[in-house]
Amino acid sequence: MARKNVGNAVDGESMKFLCEASTNPTCMLWGVGLKGPLQYKMAPKMRHTISVLVENKFGVLARISGLFSGRGFNIHTLNVAPTHDPKISRVTAVVRGDDAVLDQITKQLKKLINVIEVHDFKRGQAVSRELILVKVKANAENRSELIQICELFRAKIINVQHEDLVAELTGDEGKITAFLSLIEKFGILELGRTGNLAMHR
Repeated sequence: MARKNVGNAVDGESMKFLCEASTNPTCMLWGVGLKGPLQYKMAPKMRHTISVLVENKFGVLARISGLFSGRGFNIHTLNVAPTHDPKISRVTAVVRGDDAVLDQITKQLKKLINVIEVHDFKRGQAVSRELILVKVKANAENRSELIQICELFRAKIINVQHEDLVAELTGDEGKITAFLSLIEKFGILELGRTGNLAMHR
């Protein structure tokens, strides 16, 4: 994995810190000093669900996503759609990163032109759902088992062909992950996801 030099002095000792860049949300810092190797653990990157109400104006989405990418935040999922008022849209983004930096981004989002309201939902503050469409291989031998799994998760089968079927499922992240892990053995041909939608409880 790639490693990056991020510093060279702590508490008077000559040190070289290496940051291991990986998909792990926790970054490890390693130091080499006079007393041998040292290990430091940075604060884990937390998962955040950001909900933004915006006016339907050209370029709003580009400005919002630019704030996150400009500060090293990767947007995990992004959903944009009109609300009950056609002049207003809701942008829901799921990101992972440092709490302090994200707090600054949230404050800057509120200052953007055409942004009406911003919410950073903490754990338990919101209800969230995601919809997926998945096309799975299905033949005479495994079709009945696949249908049973769909019924167990209350997934709707919306299209059936001789060699595959398409199922629709709505749920939280845990439910969708469990469903996909069970049907993976049949062979997933295509998968589409809306990304998270969230609202205050």
